[in-house]
Amino acid sequence: MPQQDYRARLQPKDINQAEFILGPRNAENILFPLYSTRGVLFPYTPSVTTGSAADYDQTSFVHSNYGYNAYVRSYPKPIAITAEFTAQSNDEALYLLAVLHFFRSVTKSYFGVTPYNRAGTPPPVLLFNYLGEFQFNNVPVLIKSVDYTLDANIDYVPVSTQLQQNYSENIGVSLPCTSSGGFTYVPTHLTMTVELETQYIPIQLRDNFNLDEFRSGKLVGKGYI
Repeated sequence: MPQQDYRARLQPKDINQAEFILGPRNAENILFPLYSTRGVLFPYTPSVTTGSAADYDQTSFVHSNYGYNAYVRSYPKPIAITAEFTAQSNDEALYLLAVLHFFRSVTKSYFGVTPYNRAGTPPPVLLFNYLGEFQFNNVPVLIKSVDYTLDANIDYVPVSTQLQQNYSENIGVSLPCTSSGGFTYVPTHLTMTVELETQYIPIQLRDNFNLDEFRSGKLVGKGYI
């Protein structure tokens, strides 16, 4: 079997323009560790809950024993991911810190006068990949919600946000030193739940979607589920 990365990943739609989502590609950016995995890579096998649905309007008939269901629409159900993260090393701790800040960032819109030309821009559409081409293959998604608990019964470890020699070159960050001395604490184990909603472009759906081709698998790679 050819080697392929089947792990779950959330990534920018265009990795060449990732700066709009991941920020500058340098160590002065807290999200810099995510460049090493082209977005958020879930390090352990997550639990994924999803499905498909078809909506019907029920119509009643007078003096009838049966009703009638009028088809309305079909849609994929939300994709709920429950994933584990650990911080057993300096690199893992920095990566977890970047993941937490990533989800805070991609659930917000541009607002206010800085920068004015982007005000009102909504949170970005990302791509979700998991388990190979006939499962979740470049599925365009929005992040609807992120939940996690900083458990009291878990160990917390300090992680430095200033570049040190014991951090990998493509992981380490170097942020300005604060009153805390550049250290932040992260849990050694964290369970996170992420809810995704598919987000397709209407004109592309109209022009490109074909049920016969979808049924036969010919739309693989175009993100349809």
